[in-house]
Amino acid sequence: MPTEPQPPAAGASKRQWGWFTFLTVSLGLLWLVVFPQLARVPQLRSEIDFLEEKQIDPTAMFYSDLETIEDTVQNIHDFHRENPNALW
Repeated sequence: MPTEPQPPAAGASKRQWGWFTFLTVSLGLLWLVVFPQLARVPQLRSEIDFLEEKQIDPTAMFYSDLETIEDTVQNIHDFHRENPNALW
């Protein structure tokens, strides 16, 4: 006779919340402390100033990236067709 699934133990839930809290705090420290300190390093500061002066968006895609996007989009469509319930 099949048994009903048991809810996770309380310790597992506390561990998951502990990891979530640790990762959230770590990300906050990285974003609010480490990155601003890195931006003050003279070599990096000069690069940032140069990009801002020239109004260059370093997150922009390069034209060479456009060729691979079509393949990537096709791969994603193929994956979703083969695995309709995966991911979302």
